[in-house]
Amino acid sequence: MPSYPTRKTKNGTVTDVRFRIIDENGQEAQRRLCGYQNKRAAQQAYLDFMKTYTPPTFQLKKDGVYTFDELFSLYKRKMEAELAVSSYYDLNWIFDKYITPYFSGKSIPTLKKADYTLWQTELWATKNPKTGEFYKKNYLSKIRTTLMTFLTWCEDTFDIPNQYAHVKKPKRKEMKTEMEIWELNEFTKFQNTVDDIVWKTFFMSLFYTGCRVGELLAPSDSDVIKENGNYFISIRKGLTRKTANTEDKYLITAPKTSTSNRKIQLPEVLAAQLEEYLTYKKENGIPSAFLFGGESPIPQRTYQRYFERYTKAAELKHIRIHDLRHSHASMLIHLNVPITVISKRLGHSSVKMTLEKYSHCYSDDEDIAISAINNITIN
Repeated sequence: MPSYPTRKTKNGTVTDVRFRIIDENGQEAQRRLCGYQNKRAAQQAYLDFMKTYTPPTFQLKKDGVYTFDELFSLYKRKMEAELAVSSYYDLNWIFDKYITPYFSGKSIPTLKKADYTLWQTELWATKNPKTGEFYKKNYLSKIRTTLMTFLTWCEDTFDIPNQYAHVKKPKRKEMKTEMEIWELNEFTKFQNTVDDIVWKTFFMSLFYTGCRVGELLAPSDSDVIKENGNYFISIRKGLTRKTANTEDKYLITAPKTSTSNRKIQLPEVLAAQLEEYLTYKKENGIPSAFLFGGESPIPQRTYQRYFERYTKAAELKHIRIHDLRHSHASMLIHLNVPITVISKRLGHSSVKMTLEKYSHCYSDDEDIAISAINNITIN
């Protein structure tokens, strides 16, 4: 997607347009058109350019010597069409930071198992500059999987053997960290500390629905529905701030998975709060485009700052705002809500995913099983 940066010149402010094309070598390159009077003129210049631009046709090479850059450029075009915006952003981030700097300019067919082993060894030995500690095993596994998927595509498309498939994943022992959550009494303490109707409704909605933050920032006022005396919130879209275009502060996207598209029934405590909040919005002329934010969604830094402020005021342990979703799931598990219901409410793609994520919340006390058997046999 094009971006439209402005800059000052001695003749005034002008607008440029920047975008990416595929050059004659089949590689992705940046193109810039400069010096337009305003954004509208820059947009028209971009459209005029694209009318005459024809991407070069990728030619199969007789010698089969494809560089990493050539193949990755093709792979990106494929994945951009298939992945969600945020997933495509993550793909580019991982390649730009960990993979491309090492493999750029190299011929994929000539790389050996040793080349991938050395890259992997170097990556596993790298420390996070922010923490000074080794990267977590799960994060490293994600990077490994990202490269593996690309090389598998190279094999399927161009018959280039995936040598990385023969490199074993390193082992690393880590201290198992407990999932950070708040129990109901802790959230109630937090809730009672919040003195603003907007923030109280926002944080209560996260805790009592188990929505992802992006799912709750996307709906409009009309997505709060009342049917047969019960309130629901309709989750039909999501919001992401992971965009390839720096001009876009956020994008409204399709739900994360097909099962994320759902209608969540609200408990009475949240229904009453939302009813009061919607009345407050109408009385104060706050636009209904976004349930939380008005004409535009609440900025990420803003809701994080208020969450931390109220957490400190309530003198509670620090958790991430996403952990309110985990807190909701944990609460339902301890209330003996069937796992199928929990999975559907959270919008998980399968019950298996829910069980894997929250298996630690279930009791492993065998007395429960023995007691159940005794109840049906001792008669």
